[in-house]
Amino acid sequence: MSEDSRTASIVVPTYNQSRKLARLLASLERLVNPETFEVVIVDDCSPDDTCAVVEAWIEKGLPFAARLLRLERNGGPGRARNAGLREARGAIVAFTDSDCVVEPGWLEELVRPVDLGKRIAGVAGKVKALSEKSFLARYNIVNMSLEPQWTPTYQFERTYLVTCNCCYHRQTLLDAGGFPEDIRTPGGEDIAASILLWKQGWRYAYATDAVVFHDFESSLRRFIRTFRNYGYGTALVLHRMLVPEEFHPEWGKKDIENYWDAAGLSPSITGIRSFFIDLIAFYRFGRHRKISHARMLESIPWRIIERLSQSYGWRQGERQWRMETGQPAPGLLDALAQRSRLFARLRERMRSKG
Repeated sequence: MSEDSRTASIVVPTYNQSRKLARLLASLERLVNPETFEVVIVDDCSPDDTCAVVEAWIEKGLPFAARLLRLERNGGPGRARNAGLREARGAIVAFTDSDCVVEPGWLEELVRPVDLGKRIAGVAGKVKALSEKSFLARYNIVNMSLEPQWTPTYQFERTYLVTCNCCYHRQTLLDAGGFPEDIRTPGGEDIAASILLWKQGWRYAYATDAVVFHDFESSLRRFIRTFRNYGYGTALVLHRMLVPEEFHPEWGKKDIENYWDAAGLSPSITGIRSFFIDLIAFYRFGRHRKISHARMLESIPWRIIERLSQSYGWRQGERQWRMETGQPAPGLLDALAQRSRLFARLRERMRSKG
């Protein structure tokens, strides 16, 4: 599609969530400056009444352009987002999900920092909980699961964007290749798109006033499945796209162009010591943000479940990558290097001598 005068296109991929989608659509009607954007709903071949809900919403008359794109077969979030990206007509494409609700000023705040002259090709927004009644919703907010990474010095790293609340310059993302389509479950495909642009020298901004409210799952089984999927997709993407040095910042960047630090997304639970280090860092980060002791203590068990689920998925993703590439399983020294900085340094020294 060729671009028109609209500033942005809002792309919403959806699958089998018609009730939650209806809530999102109602919030889109409250967005300010409706003449500056369009909405593209991408139905990933849902078996429920998603199409009927969207068609009824469009037919009632809206202050902005809106259309429905129904895919002939279910292909996963990456394929659905790519379809919406190609269908969009705005210069900037904003993404959110059907289990979200947006604030009236969300889009206006989200697209403002995009600046190709400053190499800013994408922006992340702020994610809050739609309701904090459940333990899991409160944990996800404490953990900032859907927002930019944080560093040990409590600085945000804008190295990737999460697609429940982000935007990209449309043509730049298209030129880079968009989202991978072979990861059928949510998790990892948004990181892959961000890495593609990062490696081309593009960077990202963080718009704290671009607020989306997310409906976090309250089921323990879904919580475990979600973080397992995150671990699987992230491992697959990072092993495909990065070199070993980018998993180990302690090795040094070694003049790698557009170095992308993957250490924060690698499993932190690789041994007893790292297990406790991760819990302590998590607790300190919460207290730095002035979250109460009681709330942090409540979150610790969920942190353990999250990390174990993510680590399990990560191992599955690593296994899949090895099958794709024919890479052998790691030897003893490689396995120890994943658990200890001392062994990582020893392996590096042996490699440099060899």
